[in-house]
Amino acid sequence: MTAGIHMMKLETRAKARRGSAVSSLRLEIEQVMGLKFPEKNGESIVRFEESMEIPRAAEMLMRGLYRDPERVRQGFKLLHQETGSLIDILMPRRSRLREWADSLPDRPRDAESFLKETSDQLLIREQRLIQTERDLVDQLKECGLEDVFPIPLSAFGICTYRDPSVKLFLKPLGRFAEIIQINPESLRQAVRIHFLFLLLLIAGADLDGQVYSRGGEDELIHWLTSVYTARYLKGQSTELLQCYQEWIKAWGGKPPNQNLINERTCEKIRAAMVFWRRQLNISWEECWHIINQLESTETLM
Repeated sequence: MTAGIHMMKLETRAKARRGSAVSSLRLEIEQVMGLKFPEKNGESIVRFEESMEIPRAAEMLMRGLYRDPERVRQGFKLLHQETGSLIDILMPRRSRLREWADSLPDRPRDAESFLKETSDQLLIREQRLIQTERDLVDQLKECGLEDVFPIPLSAFGICTYRDPSVKLFLKPLGRFAEIIQINPESLRQAVRIHFLFLLLLIAGADLDGQVYSRGGEDELIHWLTSVYTARYLKGQSTELLQCYQEWIKAWGGKPPNQNLINERTCEKIRAAMVFWRRQLNISWEECWHIINQLESTETLM
């Protein structure tokens, strides 16, 4: 009973630490984007969940790189058997050859018959072994990253717009880190940051209280999110940024151009983003064009 209570306390503390870390990160992200999460009774409302469930969109990723894992497994099993049968022939042959190297066989004809018989067996086994290897190599060639990626973004996390919330799926993220051979914790941190920026973009309010009210445009929303995330991660560590870039490619996102994450351009993007969030009937391209025109006018003045 005592051990159970102790474990519950540890779990509560771990959750509190995670909540504190997300809260601190949330404040940083608010400052970077210049928006505020919605508040209730003076406290920010941020629904952010990390789940161990595996969504349907992640099933292919969890199976890994093999189109037909059982077929490949059987190929390795058969190759192992063929290799073993070859060794079964070679071991007695090797023992007999060592014996004859020390003392010649009593009857040359028996030695000749033995060598011919084992040579024929080896030739048959070798041909079978080579064919088994070729079949297995062909199967392995069919299995590659291009058969798995890109996969839906919902395999890693979902963001609900009407009732703003985020749910991250930790197991698919861990599996992706394993396949790509990157640090899983660094990947999780980078993805947390992406989804916090995303949540703020669609749920946050401007400093004067204006809120986001557009619909759809997921591709643009994630692109804007990636600009802010990449800029933030660039100031954190190279590893986090590299993990993030690999993850973007995994779901077919558009990584931002390096020119877009410098200080001056990000200020323009923020101005265009605020304008775009308020103007429902104006596209992002039009907002960007207007901001650039204003900048040109200011430069002339």
